[in-house]
Amino acid sequence: MSQCCIRDSPIVYLSALLSLITYYSPLTYAAAYQSSTTSAIELGNAGAGGAADTTNLANIAINPAITAAFDHPSISIAAIFVKSEKDINGEYYSNGASDALDNANIGDNYVVPSAYFAFPINDKWSFGFATFSNYNVRNNYDTAYPAGIVTGQRSLFTYEINPNAAVKLTDKLYLGFGVSAIHGNYKLATNYGAQNPTNPSQIYQDFSGTGLGFRYDIGALYKINKDHQFGLSYRSATKIETEGDFTTLARNNDLVFEDTTTLSMAVPSETTLSGFHQLDPRLAIQYSLAWYGWENLDYVSVSHAGCPANPDFDLPQGQCLIESVNAEDSWKIALAVSYKLNDVILLRSGASTEKATESATFSIPFDKKANFSVGLTYFASRSLSFDMGLTYARYETSRIKDTIGFDDFDISTKGNSSMLGLQLNYQLID
Repeated sequence: MSQCCIRDSPIVYLSALLSLITYYSPLTYAAAYQSSTTSAIELGNAGAGGAADTTNLANIAINPAITAAFDHPSISIAAIFVKSEKDINGEYYSNGASDALDNANIGDNYVVPSAYFAFPINDKWSFGFATFSNYNVRNNYDTAYPAGIVTGQRSLFTYEINPNAAVKLTDKLYLGFGVSAIHGNYKLATNYGAQNPTNPSQIYQDFSGTGLGFRYDIGALYKINKDHQFGLSYRSATKIETEGDFTTLARNNDLVFEDTTTLSMAVPSETTLSGFHQLDPRLAIQYSLAWYGWENLDYVSVSHAGCPANPDFDLPQGQCLIESVNAEDSWKIALAVSYKLNDVILLRSGASTEKATESATFSIPFDKKANFSVGLTYFASRSLSFDMGLTYARYETSRIKDTIGFDDFDISTKGNSSMLGLQLNYQLID
């Protein structure tokens, strides 16, 4: 009996840790945009250990110093499948029945690809390259929705291209740095809704723009030994000025304004501190504390000298669009465990907690959710492995109020989303 208990102790520890994570995991709060994960492994461990875990090449998207931890040319390719179900429920409508504000499933389904490369140059220097999505939101309200002026169809999507370099200063300390070009795409199409009772689907404003922003990232990795290591990284904030055609139409479909304008997309700064600990040959734990700086997100605005004043919507001359976003800095704590079942299968699970930015609006109505993640790695050979990760997110109910003209709107929100990630990893081992 004693030998059995000793042999099975890692399984007992794993079960206990997973139970604690599941039971005590508080609600996870997403920032102003719904974050896209960088890899299938991150989907399987809730993002824990991202700045310190050198077993996942995709973590160079978080900490460039990890690039130097790969002694052989390496590549990882991942695809994330997102299925979102989000419902809007009317609570109060000053100009009609509250259920007129109900809107089922405003979410969208999509696929996000990513790829990562690491190339050792010599015993000290390595070059890395990462391409991944930062943030995205895709919400689609009915075209006749009463609060269509502030809802409609919204799509915010960013994709980052990040070359980086890393150096082994010593056997214990690695440093990395990089620069990023971030491509952003912003689309919106709003409708008059209750402000045009005879034709609520009448388009009010339409915009589709793209732009490019730049930022830098730095990171450090410290290895106490081969089983215990820590990582610290920082990625700067930026704004992407998307440029495209902006159109405003009157209630009778007459053209009010049309010209090329710009609309800013904010990308927050990110500071991440992580730890990774291999407790025995089979069991490992990892964790992260991340801080997101949203100081560059206070409102969504489009200005142009040709935009006429619109007193009905409190828009002065030259102001085409203005939407306040009361974003605050947020933080995230993540914890995960992994267990190597045998020589070819590794199991993982994790959960995370994140402070809200308190930025929910009609156009971005979900900023609070609870996450739980599971995943596995299959080692096909010394060089080749495959990963699968699954995250389930349950959105916490939010209450949002707004006033448009003489109408007051009050809604509550609920929903969930599932993200499935698949990943291939290959190292060119001699």
